[in-house]
Amino acid sequence: MRVLLFLKNECRQSFKILCSLAFILALALSIATAIGQTERMIKSSSAKAAEQFDILVGAKGSRTSLLLSTVYLRDEMMSLTPAVALNVLRGYKGVKWCAPLAFGDRVNESPLVGTTKAFVTLGGARALKTGRVFESRHEAVVGIRSGLKIGETVFPHHGRIAGVGHKHDNGFEVVGILPETGTPWDRAVLVPIETIWAMHAKHQDGEPETLEEWLRLGKFDHLPGFSAIVVKPVSISDAYKIRQGMSSASAMDGRGQSVNLMAIFTGEVLVELYATLDSAMVAFEWFAASSVMISLLAVLITGFILGELRKPQFLQLRTMGAPRGYVMQVVWLLIMSVVLSGVVMGLAGGWGLAQIAAVFISQDTGIAMTPVIGLQELQVGLVTLVLGAIFAILPAVKVGRSQLR
Repeated sequence: MRVLLFLKNECRQSFKILCSLAFILALALSIATAIGQTERMIKSSSAKAAEQFDILVGAKGSRTSLLLSTVYLRDEMMSLTPAVALNVLRGYKGVKWCAPLAFGDRVNESPLVGTTKAFVTLGGARALKTGRVFESRHEAVVGIRSGLKIGETVFPHHGRIAGVGHKHDNGFEVVGILPETGTPWDRAVLVPIETIWAMHAKHQDGEPETLEEWLRLGKFDHLPGFSAIVVKPVSISDAYKIRQGMSSASAMDGRGQSVNLMAIFTGEVLVELYATLDSAMVAFEWFAASSVMISLLAVLITGFILGELRKPQFLQLRTMGAPRGYVMQVVWLLIMSVVLSGVVMGLAGGWGLAQIAAVFISQDTGIAMTPVIGLQELQVGLVTLVLGAIFAILPAVKVGRSQLR
């Protein structure tokens, strides 16, 4: 007798029930695999976004706030870093380049960032996609996803919330566009930091005519300060020296008060954040694993029920000479067809859910994210198949041992 022919006929008779079971299992497996893909996607994408920020220097405070504000352009409360801190950094020979950053304003939905040419070009390592670096105070370089084009003139608003705060009179002409990085900086508008000071009336008297003259002359005493300083070290050993030295240093601000400084490795703070994320994800993973087990139990119970409902047909096969193994094989394959369909749909559905999560997270954070079905998801699918194969033996044996009457 042909097992597959009988199995095909049985699947046709119980099509709705089997599809419902496969869908339930697929839904549970989708959630389980989507959680893992999303977690891995967030970690890899956020780590990639921080690659260009080896060391961050700021006023002593929250390390996490310094990271989120600088690398991911989140609106965080931070104290100003005295400009004299740049002079302290100049004392280290292991500094390849450093650049100050000033936050606090927006251009439409894009954050406005005051900085220097060194940051725009990453110390000469990055070329613009089109255009050039700003050369005057009323020029800007924008991220590729800012929605702005070369030649446009834009007017910023005070504050880091779009549509809130007064409009500044200082306009900027877009002269350059940065290459895509897959980070929140793709939405940013970069302008000379001198313009940020001028807009907030913090550095008007005796301003130099050319950009960054204060930087070349080393005159930091009367400057208002920065939100943070990005530092690129020459080597790993230099990085540790800079972090240790700057974390124990202090600098005088414009009011003559001493401000303690701190320096952080972005990767180190990210590891701490990932540890917190891992703790939160454990509960979700247990929930997902439980839902998969419950779905498999539902398949098992339904296998018993189908075995009882189809018992007359199976007994008829036995009376026609079919061996016990034939009947057991039919029941086992019937249940495994449900499990296999659920696993395949579950892996595809998990990728789809992770893709949806990637779209929403990318829109909110500006970080490019791409989910990938990895070894972890394949292992989950394989374990589900193995457990399903073991569970399917029970109803198959029960039906196969039924006595002929």
